[in-house]
Amino acid sequence: MAIICLALLVFAVPAWWWLVVPLGALLTLSVTVHNTRQILKWWAGLVLPFAVLSFLLQGLFFPEGETLLAGFGPARLTVEGLEFAALYALRIATILAAFVLFTATTAPSRLMTSLTTAGLNPKISYMVTSGIALIPALNDRAQSVLAAQRARGLRTTGNLAHRTRVLLTVVKPVVFGVLADLEQRAFTLEQRGFGSQVRPTAYSPAPFSNAERAFCVLAPVVTLTFVLVVLTVGHS
Repeated sequence: MAIICLALLVFAVPAWWWLVVPLGALLTLSVTVHNTRQILKWWAGLVLPFAVLSFLLQGLFFPEGETLLAGFGPARLTVEGLEFAALYALRIATILAAFVLFTATTAPSRLMTSLTTAGLNPKISYMVTSGIALIPALNDRAQSVLAAQRARGLRTTGNLAHRTRVLLTVVKPVVFGVLADLEQRAFTLEQRGFGSQVRPTAYSPAPFSNAERAFCVLAPVVTLTFVLVVLTVGHS
């Protein structure tokens, strides 16, 4: 709920400097958890391609740019283009920071229990938790494959062409491993009566306090109100 509301707020703000505070707060929170380096590594690896692409496309080829800073043939570096590129990059950076922090600090099994306890359909809860757990699972499997290949004497460093060939040797076992996991997971869910019409109960249900229920009700209301105010002021 909090991530959805944050995403709506992030895409509603009209200027890039509005996003500096929430992004700084999320990065500060990531320092307080035990796997800070891994969180920041994931975040930087996801954000940098978006940021570079944004500044190349919007910073140099922004069609509505008027304040020219420099010209490079058809490319025009404008203030408006840089501001829009910064806004787009910070939007992506803020959402990814929240998502990576949430993924790194939340156990998928506990999340599924919490969502089911809160009243969400178990099938939807399973899809949400599976999506969140997918990226770390793929990363762990890829690291295991690389470690096994290094143990067999495969050189995993070198120029771009060699690393591309190494990547192709990693993708195949990772994909086949994921497909095997899907089959095993489907069999396990069937054995547990996942498709039954009877609502399942949790062995250790997660607490869902009145304050949390109030937050789930008030957060969307406050978010939508803020978005409507920003849109109304922007069009006035």
